Amino acid sequence: MRVVVVGGGAAGFSAAMTAKKTGADEVILLERADMLGGLALVAGIGLCGSGAFIMLEEARALGGGSLYDEVFFPIATRRELSMPGFDRAMLYNVTRLDARMQRVLAEVDVDVRFESRVTSVIQRGSYLEAVTLADGQKLAADCFIDATGSTAGRRGCTTNGYGCVECILRCPSFGDTVGLIDDEVSTVSTRNAWGTEGVLGTSLLIPTSSLSEDIQNDIRNQGFHYLTVPPGLKPDMKRAKIAGSYGMAIMSQKNVAENLLLPDVGGYVKSTANASPRYASQFRKLTGMEDSMIAQPLLGQRGHLVYGLGMLPHDQTMRVKGFENLFCAGTKSNHALFIMDVTLSGDLAGLNAVRQGSGLDLLEIPQNLAIGAFLNYVNNCKNTTTGLSSIPQGDRQTLATLGVLRESVKEIKQAINQAGLSNIYKLPVS
Repeated sequence: MRVVVVGGGAAGFSAAMTAKKTGADEVILLERADMLGGLALVAGIGLCGSGAFIMLEEARALGGGSLYDEVFFPIATRRELSMPGFDRAMLYNVTRLDARMQRVLAEVDVDVRFESRVTSVIQRGSYLEAVTLADGQKLAADCFIDATGSTAGRRGCTTNGYGCVECILRCPSFGDTVGLIDDEVSTVSTRNAWGTEGVLGTSLLIPTSSLSEDIQNDIRNQGFHYLTVPPGLKPDMKRAKIAGSYGMAIMSQKNVAENLLLPDVGGYVKSTANASPRYASQFRKLTGMEDSMIAQPLLGQRGHLVYGLGMLPHDQTMRVKGFENLFCAGTKSNHALFIMDVTLSGDLAGLNAVRQGSGLDLLEIPQNLAIGAFLNYVNNCKNTTTGLSSIPQGDRQTLATLGVLRESVKEIKQAINQAGLSNIYKLPVS
């Protein structure tokens, strides 16, 4: 059985690992660029709070979570860090991510193929037979997983943002990001605070060495620096509104609007919190940042990429509606905010691709479990304007609202065991 995963970001990695561990004879991971990681190459925050740690424990009990235990934690700069806005955070070294992901995939014999951009598909009715690559090669498989993300290349960034800002996706060099079947189905897109499609990225990478000695000392000693924006600095509210209506609610909070958080992500700090898009063009007016430069995206002072475009309709098994053997994962499937949130779908898509190829019933994660309830929640968010204007995240409050907040690892394992799903993500299907 052959499974083809398209997209080598966090979700694509998780899907490929699970597909291989659960019995696929051959897993091919197609990546349009020359590195693995996608937007995780600039994210740097692998876990952002106790809610994410709870879902990681559930993923581990299911036999998943390989992106964390085999990739992120070995390259972590901080494992459980308390900083403003985050009760528990795990930060990782973005400069080591690609090498680590490649090494782990090689250990389980996933066939990673770089500079392999899919341009079209070959299908027979609802059955996807093969994908065609930019070089004309046709690649057949039993099942396919679209983990290409929710950006739309230069067209999306020009239509909905500030044009190409030369971000980590490097569309001018490797071709625009594009989904497998976006033109054939009714995709949906997020809505920002202007009411237009797409959400602007907010995080910017700044070389730590370009910052003052005081800031560098904070980074070394406590893992982050927190600085106050001086009065009189005029915010860029046009850019802020493109960053999303959910972000606007956060920006109204004084501690966010007036402070900038700079966590350590390995040689860089990540300018995060929603003060980032407000003041990106004025960073050198901030104390300790007089010599700073934005390294990613290269035109970060102008703007950022646009994501949340072209998400696919799918059911609770991650199978794309109207297709027999096509699944989706990550931000191609939903507009959840953090890496932990979007990788949950990768594990499930990988398992169900193998189950589909084996002629078995597909798995839905029960909604009395945190992962099942959250995947259902983010999928339903795509059905309403209000939901598309939000940025759902798997934090403690959301899990509590969904009635699936479990505090202890023992309780989590018991719930998984009672559902008969212990280690389902790493046992060969039968």
